[in-house]
Amino acid sequence: MPKFLRVPWIRWQRFRVSGRVREQESGRPITGLRVCAFDQDVVQDDFLGETTTDADGRFEIHFTDAAFKDFSESRPDLYLCLFREGSRDPIVDTSYEVRDDASEEEYYDIAIPVAVLGSDPPSPSR
Repeated sequence: MPKFLRVPWIRWQRFRVSGRVREQESGRPITGLRVCAFDQDVVQDDFLGETTTDADGRFEIHFTDAAFKDFSESRPDLYLCLFREGSRDPIVDTSYEVRDDASEEEYYDIAIPVAVLGSDPPSPSR
């Protein structure tokens, strides 16, 4: 008969990154963008989660420290990438301004210039 080891209860630290995406010039919310959160690491960045902006341009991603934690890291070095539906190239990449040792609650207010959105932008909510 197999023996089972008792494992102490593990409490995962919970994190939430949320925000709003809007057109820079008009302030109108942009819906339908895929938002991906990452933890920046030396060798390979950790994927933390993804979601899509809603009708108000808002998003929210939840994750635990199990997604990024290693022997020397207790908080994520957080950045986001935003994509159009079906695209593999981000239209916004915040990896140039990583939030080192991010808190349990992080908020982003992202304004995207119409020129970046191009001729076929995601749907701004009216």
